[in-house]
Amino acid sequence: MIEENFEYNRKDAFCNFCSRKKNPHPDFDEPIVVRDLKLNNKNLSICINCHHQILEQSHGKKNIFDKILSKKYNLISLLKKADIF
Repeated sequence: MIEENFEYNRKDAFCNFCSRKKNPHPDFDEPIVVRDLKLNNKNLSICINCHHQILEQSHGKKNIFDKILSKKYNLISLLKKADIF
């Protein structure tokens, strides 16, 4: 089972996968909805949009979900080091 406990209205909300801080919907001026997770011994946050996108790609299978998260985070880290992201 994939955890889906999200936190609303967290002032310092940030998604480590899309770098969003604010709700992308133009009618809402509030922080994004996030949940905390542990990946590769790091504490990260994922927004509800990224979570559901990856959940759909993994067909709800936790092991595939975790692999996609790990690969995506590693790619983002490499792009940041190369000053591309």
